[in-house]
Amino acid sequence: MTRAEAQKLKDNGIAIIPLLPNEKKNWDSDILTKKYSVEEVKPDDNLGLNLKLSDMYAIDPDTDWAIKFASMWLGRNTRINGRINDGKKELTKFFYKSNGALTQNIKDRKDSSGETIAELFCDHNIVVYGSTPNKQTQRPMKRYWESESQLAPFNQGVLDSYNLICFASAVAPHLKSANTGCLKLDACFMRYTKWSDEKREQILLDIAKVAMPENKEATPQKMRRLIKANNTKRKNAGYTSFAQYIGVEPILVKDWFGWIGNVAEDSKYEKAKSFRDFLNKGIDMHTLRTENIPDMKWAVQPILPEGLVVMAGRPKAMKSWTALYLCYCVENGVKFLGHHVEQGDALYLGLEDSKRRLKSREEKLGVSKWSNVPTVDIEAPYLGMGLEESLKGWIEDVKNPRLIVIDTLAKVKQRSSKKNATAYDLDNEMLRDIQKLAIQNNICIMFISHLGKAQQDYSFDKIQGSVGMQGITDTMWLLDRGDNSDTASLVGRGRDIYDFEYSLKWNEESFRYDFSGQLQEIETHENKKEIWSAIDELKIAGLTQFTPKNVCDHYAIAPNSKGARRIQKTMIRMREANELNQGSKYGTYVPFKEVKKWDPMKEIGVSALPEKKNNY
Repeated sequence: MTRAEAQKLKDNGIAIIPLLPNEKKNWDSDILTKKYSVEEVKPDDNLGLNLKLSDMYAIDPDTDWAIKFASMWLGRNTRINGRINDGKKELTKFFYKSNGALTQNIKDRKDSSGETIAELFCDHNIVVYGSTPNKQTQRPMKRYWESESQLAPFNQGVLDSYNLICFASAVAPHLKSANTGCLKLDACFMRYTKWSDEKREQILLDIAKVAMPENKEATPQKMRRLIKANNTKRKNAGYTSFAQYIGVEPILVKDWFGWIGNVAEDSKYEKAKSFRDFLNKGIDMHTLRTENIPDMKWAVQPILPEGLVVMAGRPKAMKSWTALYLCYCVENGVKFLGHHVEQGDALYLGLEDSKRRLKSREEKLGVSKWSNVPTVDIEAPYLGMGLEESLKGWIEDVKNPRLIVIDTLAKVKQRSSKKNATAYDLDNEMLRDIQKLAIQNNICIMFISHLGKAQQDYSFDKIQGSVGMQGITDTMWLLDRGDNSDTASLVGRGRDIYDFEYSLKWNEESFRYDFSGQLQEIETHENKKEIWSAIDELKIAGLTQFTPKNVCDHYAIAPNSKGARRIQKTMIRMREANELNQGSKYGTYVPFKEVKKWDPMKEIGVSALPEKKNNY
């Protein structure tokens, strides 16, 4: 049946793409440039079509709102593909004959929750046959052809309909009134578009009926009265007033109106007040108690949860080697530093690497024969310039997205043109959308950064950038390796993890770190070895009791230095653990087995006290 479908598409001049069963992909890296034959299609395959090679465009409504408005406003005189979602038919792909006007896909239309509303593709793989799982329920959704008509031409009218679908889908969830809500909405139509009264009436009515199906005031007569009131031009609302009314950020609403009209450029929206109805739109804590919220997802338990993560370290601390190996571990479900890994799809953006370096690292890491490999690229857009949309596309295309690594942040960080903005504000603004992307998709997005050279009392202040970097990230890792040393430390802190401090050792044979244990335990052990060695040497020199200063002098450690304080604290701990005991004077120590009872009276030349005769 799949081959028959493939042949039918071929006969209609459509380029086919064989896909894995129940998937939106195959294993070919050149999936959008390769020309497939019908013979390459297997019986159980899904089937996709190649838009660019087929000279086609496709409108792809994503949200439930967009699916409703697309069915209402896009004509049925073209090829239309649908899906069966829990027994309900939904039209989700509308195909058009290319007119050469589009040079890149449009994927940046977002609603107030950050979800993509609808996409307009000119170069993409579109599933048209078979089944794929629903992202929320994981239940299969079967594809079918609603219409196999000849392709309608793509023109300005189709583009206007796409823009209107995106706008209405963004606005509709927030529209609660056919009175004030529709009045303010129409005032914006009058300000920002060149629509006739008739068109304003029809669009207002369509949006109101979809947004408020039970509202009896959503009638043509009502819409005409609102339009007449706005046409007097006494006092008409703009996007800031409408934004305040529906409780959405004005800057976002301004973008929405920009899809269907022209909004004058100004900076007032940045200072405009917004309104939030906390009583009616806030979280009901009574309901929350019984709400079934999915468990947190992990890449590595219990140290790498979903959210935005920074791994910072000094240059040549082997951060890239560690991050690449982590991606392979996630892809294959292999333990990382002795910790359980949740198997899933991983994406590694090695933006400082070349193909030669990646190939060499894979071989040296010993993973070149592992069955699963992460998605890898050495190029990526800048933050705010397409990176978030590209990552979302990958998340949607793979079966079980679990980890994304961006190596390094500096390679995707664009320069800001904002003046008078603090470094904290700039870092927070830069990472806000990608942090939201990680949380909304229950995935870990890790970016690699560096440590500054300045000494800091708080270790995480060493991370390059402002404290805004620490504030926006959900988890922080510090990978610190000393000069000319094979030992390192990995320190972690986050909103959803317990603090951890691990001691690592670089393995020159496997080109990765081995887990040595808890950092404090390892350091304490090494410090004790150092102190015992000094005591043995000092015994030979004739000392029988030892102070921290004796040990420091033995190693030429300066008084009041960090090393001196470390030795003093360790000797105190050794006394508490009965490895050392108090010597004949306060502040002196002797090994526990060599302790002699200290008689303070002898110390000052007085004989022992007489034996007590009674309790007094």
